[in-house]
Amino acid sequence: MAGYTYARLSVDKTLASMKQADVHYLCVKDYHLPLNAKSAEIAAFRRKCADHGVTPHGVGVIYIGSEDEAKRSFDYAAELGVPVVVGAPWKPAADGSTDMRRRRQSPELCAKISDLCAKYDLKFAIHNHSRNPKTGWPELFATPADAWNVVKDMDPRMGLCIDVAFTFADGLDPVEDIKRYSSRLFDLHFRNISNPKDGLSCTDSTTGVIDYYRIVKTLAEVGYEGVCGIELIHPFPKRPQWINTSVGYFRGLMDAVNREARERS
Repeated sequence: MAGYTYARLSVDKTLASMKQADVHYLCVKDYHLPLNAKSAEIAAFRRKCADHGVTPHGVGVIYIGSEDEAKRSFDYAAELGVPVVVGAPWKPAADGSTDMRRRRQSPELCAKISDLCAKYDLKFAIHNHSRNPKTGWPELFATPADAWNVVKDMDPRMGLCIDVAFTFADGLDPVEDIKRYSSRLFDLHFRNISNPKDGLSCTDSTTGVIDYYRIVKTLAEVGYEGVCGIELIHPFPKRPQWINTSVGYFRGLMDAVNREARERS
């Protein structure tokens, strides 16, 4: 599960929901474990996750605006014991504004983070945020290609977290991006949408407009070894009933792809 799915739930309710849905991996957001958490708090969080059969597999999305914030994020991930930081390194708009939707991607900060990847032996996955100015952040790694063009010549632990819904709503084919960037694909956010041009129009995964069968099949074909994080955003009240159906839907797709592979062999 991508942590944002549980943005309005406590840690206890989050872990109980995951246990009920039989999901065992969580990308931890800072509202469940603050970035400035002390060692004792991090240890307690890890124990609580373990008690519910949940393993933190990453942290993020973390919006990183300075070298100090980057180092803090890596210290946090290392102490939690996860292999990947999902983030978006940013700098202010050209006029100095730090408004969230006007932030720009920062190749300069990515270069510093590349050094941290080598120092900590952790992966860093840049999350794309859509070209749509109404629903995304057009200058903050809007597309997977924007992230790839920055990280392709950096440490090989610098890579991507593809948000499938944003990619699809931008008129791109997530399948082609998965193929194109598979060597640096470290995480993937999975949700379906009702409006093909609005990456935030979240819906039950079984009824949306994105063909996730193609995506799951492609992940298998490229040998993807990372995590697919189910991310349910708007509307908040419907999330609980969508979690189980989304989990079941994704598992059904995996079973279908695996069955077809066995039949072909």
